[in-house]
Amino acid sequence: MNLGLKNTAAYLHKLALLFMLFLSFLSCEEVIDVELDSEAPRLIVDALIRVDTSQQLTNATIRVSLSSSFFDEIQPAILDEMSIQNSNTGIFIPYEPVPGEPGLYRPFPTTVSPVVNNMILTTALLDTTDSYILNVRYQDDLFLASTRFVPTSDIDLVVQGEGGLFDEDDTEVVITFTDTPDREDFYVFDFDFDEFITSPDEFFMGQQFSFSFFYDTNLEPGDEVNISILGAEEPFFDFMNGLLEQSQQGANGPFQTPTATVRGNILLAEGIDNIEVFNNLDRVDDFVLGYFAIAQEFSSSLVIE
Repeated sequence: MNLGLKNTAAYLHKLALLFMLFLSFLSCEEVIDVELDSEAPRLIVDALIRVDTSQQLTNATIRVSLSSSFFDEIQPAILDEMSIQNSNTGIFIPYEPVPGEPGLYRPFPTTVSPVVNNMILTTALLDTTDSYILNVRYQDDLFLASTRFVPTSDIDLVVQGEGGLFDEDDTEVVITFTDTPDREDFYVFDFDFDEFITSPDEFFMGQQFSFSFFYDTNLEPGDEVNISILGAEEPFFDFMNGLLEQSQQGANGPFQTPTATVRGNILLAEGIDNIEVFNNLDRVDDFVLGYFAIAQEFSSSLVIE
């Protein structure tokens, strides 16, 4: 019995020593403040105009906002001026703030602008050779971007699949489309819920092609998803790839504030000698976040079974 009591006392003594050692570690704990990199708020211009060529009018609203520090919310921006102009025909489309929608701008009609009900006549956006110039004036700085209308291929079929990729609760959809022959195409697919993928036609040029997309969003029977295919110039295709790589399809999709700056095509105008060439200046920081693109869009909806 005495031996058992001695062993028990020794055990309790060791336990007490360990507890005191643990407390000493706690007393040495130090709070470290981590300084995050920050920069002055940068203008964000979401100027992707989707064109359904079967419609007479195209919704061409543009959203502008200001980037923020890591923990702050993105705020709407107030512009001095914004417009779109066809560099060849001279067609000029001015923009105005949307009442009650801070940061949202819409085209407005004048005696010469092709605008009806604050939407642009679709035929005014379909030039594939002429350049469309976006003018943005913000705090006395003029920013310019150049793009053209980019056609794309129609969607042949969208059906619901039966498989799951990593989880049996994933929902599979199968998209089939036919690539246009004799034309190099770059595709941006919008699967709703801020889910995007990109693909060039390098390996299926001129062919019908099918692929699967898996939603990890909790979709229920009766839910409707809208799937779109957008035409893209190669620079816009590269821009979207950069956003997708950084966002990793997070909760806010690729249009959340990026963790690192993805260079778009909207640049500070002063000193540019050729608006068609955006790397001709040694001013790598003189641009805004976002992109100006005019893309043909085909869409299809699917009701989940």
